[in-house]
Amino acid sequence: MSEPRVNELLAIALEVLEEEGLENLGVGTISRRAGIKPPSLYKQFESKADIERQLADLGFGLWVAQLAAASDALPETATRYDHIESIARAYRRLGLEHPQLFRLMNLRPFLGVELMRAVGETTKIDYAALFPSMMVSMSFWAWGHGILVLESAGRFPAAVDTDDMWKLMIDSIHAIA
Repeated sequence: MSEPRVNELLAIALEVLEEEGLENLGVGTISRRAGIKPPSLYKQFESKADIERQLADLGFGLWVAQLAAASDALPETATRYDHIESIARAYRRLGLEHPQLFRLMNLRPFLGVELMRAVGETTKIDYAALFPSMMVSMSFWAWGHGILVLESAGRFPAAVDTDDMWKLMIDSIHAIA
């Protein structure tokens, strides 16, 4: 497999995913956009499931890159609160910028400890120092995930200030530990 060609086709698949929605992500649409026939797509990917898996991996890579950028932007004097807030902002940004990719990423089993370890290895974020227990860490993720799912789907009434909702979550998680 040619890595540049796979990356080009994944970029096209991401465009299709975000424009047409997860339910309409099809090999035919990706192929047409790439200017190739569907059998040619299978020279680069094993199946539609392989495309989806690689898109989800791309999404997790984008999230880790956003987390790394957010943690790198924090000053040395950053507080625990600043770190928690930067994680929440990066997660929210990814979900709002790529809502269909976010949906696809969350169809897979949650990686939990493995994902946190990978984030810790590629960023300055130390989850163990930020969260006193796995329960608090998982609660932070679940609360943020729930808000983001509803926010990206436009499910909150107009009177609800989602910025305030995120702040309440961050304040609460910070106060727990």
